[in-house]
Amino acid sequence: MDRGILSEAIYYPFCGLIGPKYCACDQGNEAFKLWCQSQEVQDALKKKRRKEIGKSLTFSEIPVHWKEKTLASLDGQEPLKLTANRYLDGFQKFREQGTGMYLWSEGSGRGKTHVLSAICNELIQRYLVPCIFMTEEQMYFRIREAYQNHAISEKAQYRKFMEVKCLFLDDLGATKITPWKNEVMTGILDYRLNHRLPTFFTSNFSPESYEQSLQSSSIARPGRITSRIYEMCRSFIIEVQGEDFRKKL
Repeated sequence: MDRGILSEAIYYPFCGLIGPKYCACDQGNEAFKLWCQSQEVQDALKKKRRKEIGKSLTFSEIPVHWKEKTLASLDGQEPLKLTANRYLDGFQKFREQGTGMYLWSEGSGRGKTHVLSAICNELIQRYLVPCIFMTEEQMYFRIREAYQNHAISEKAQYRKFMEVKCLFLDDLGATKITPWKNEVMTGILDYRLNHRLPTFFTSNFSPESYEQSLQSSSIARPGRITSRIYEMCRSFIIEVQGEDFRKKL
């Protein structure tokens, strides 16, 4: 033993390196702290984190077009960006409450999806939170796919959307609603509400107009979905205003 360092080497999972084993004495503890602060360990930690972020981004299925979006890369919408940053900075608190966000506008091209994808990217980069990002219709397609493909577990696919730590659903209300879709969405939101799992939405409908759309489709108890959205998103139900930036382009 020399200055708390033992002759054998061991594997350290936290950084993925093989290093010296340290004595459980004060000298060993100090020597271990110095090793943890070394350039070798710091580089290994950065490499490991980049790898974990890459895996999380792949798992999220966020489209390539939105994968690198940031709040800074969106022109205009300063109040909305401030609100998004407030949410990100307070995420640990909002996560415990199960609070998500509902962004809506009567029309496209206001930056709703840009902001939501930026929040998803930031949650992965900053907090390594498992997220799923896709349109409402894509989610239904994935669940339907399990009915037709025996290699995919229907239950596992359904529970994937119920249990993921953060679920981002783009374009809520863009797909024709059916009783089956209504039951699927209600089941997913019910689980996520009860387990305080944040859920994020973009839509061209306000919650009220979305409920009216469900009523016009003769969906039984159309208020079930919107009442859950109100409770899950609380003070983050935001109308996104402004011009259609796609038309300006």
